[in-house]
Amino acid sequence: MKETITSYINLSDKVYTLFFNSGEKKEAPKHQILFAPPKVSRKCLFIESGLLRGYKLIEGKDYTHHFYAPKWFATDFKSFLTNTPSTLFIETLTKVHYYEFDKEHLYKLYASYHELERLGRIIAEKAYLFTVEKLADLQTLDLTERYQSLIIKNAELFQQVPQKYIASYLGVSEQSLSRIKKKCIS
Repeated sequence: MKETITSYINLSDKVYTLFFNSGEKKEAPKHQILFAPPKVSRKCLFIESGLLRGYKLIEGKDYTHHFYAPKWFATDFKSFLTNTPSTLFIETLTKVHYYEFDKEHLYKLYASYHELERLGRIIAEKAYLFTVEKLADLQTLDLTERYQSLIIKNAELFQQVPQKYIASYLGVSEQSLSRIKKKCIS
């Protein structure tokens, strides 16, 4: 975690230790729901190892919203930032080791240590930029281009995640994704 954080911001050992000690080390098995609607997200996770998936259920259909990879933070950021009920399920796709941070405690640290407040802003900005990039891809790239872009960004995802979740993330059926994969391999 320290390596990840210090790649974005310099923290003194004291401030990092305060931040680190405010988290609770946890692990969860594969296929465990960590966040579920309509509860307000009051926790933020730093994923040490493993993979999470954020998804929404709309009229009984599952829509993958996001994959959360190791060495970064995960939560339903909209709910976390606005204190509104979550609409996002977050489940483990593999066994996951993570640190859980309570929002109230984080915000107290932010008030005392502005470098941590800056870290919170960086985390929120990265979540926002990811969402903007995904939306732009959906609006401007065809399926083949979105598929190739995802391979470039995270090829390991295809080894760890069922195809149905990748298809849902790309906004297509599993059959369409299969055709694109065959076309790209040929």
